Amino acid sequence: MSTKTASEQIDLRVRRTHKLLWEALLAELSERSLEDTTVSAICDRAMVHRTTFYKHYEDKYDLLEKGVRSLYASLIGTGEHLPPSAYTADHPPPYFVRLFEHAAEHERFYRVMLAGAGARRFQNLLRDSILEFASAHQRDAPRNEPGIAVPLRLHAQFVAGATMSVLDWWLEDGQPFTPHQMAAYLVQPHSA
Repeated sequence: MSTKTASEQIDLRVRRTHKLLWEALLAELSERSLEDTTVSAICDRAMVHRTTFYKHYEDKYDLLEKGVRSLYASLIGTGEHLPPSAYTADHPPPYFVRLFEHAAEHERFYRVMLAGAGARRFQNLLRDSILEFASAHQRDAPRNEPGIAVPLRLHAQFVAGATMSVLDWWLEDGQPFTPHQMAAYLVQPHSA
């Protein structure tokens, strides 16, 4: 039987404190705006003393920023950079599958962050991530279709906005389709 070292026990306590404060912040944000949420309310809900809060965070905005960045880091990863023509409804972009799986796993967070007040930082991070993905993949797309050529930056904005809107709808509607199905639908949005 192994015993934990003092530093491992401290690390577990710190991680537990961060988790409690993050969950308390999400609970507060589901009831009120970030501006109306206080550090005292977060600490009361987490059953953590205010001095402990300030050992880890400067203020509620710092807690939000670090929590958002942590979840965002778990979403992004090394993705394949293939042209759009490489994806089909049967094999949609892994990035989009991962996005919907992540949203399902962290549903409460996404509900608050996509619709809640004070969630602009997360929305910007997510939009920028989708923009980066869409831009990287659209650069390699064939341009031989007749009609008006849509500038890549405009198309990437369209993809990012549509994806965030569809993600919000999917969560609000109780996730009626699997993450894989949602990613597939995003690949072929006009084939209804």
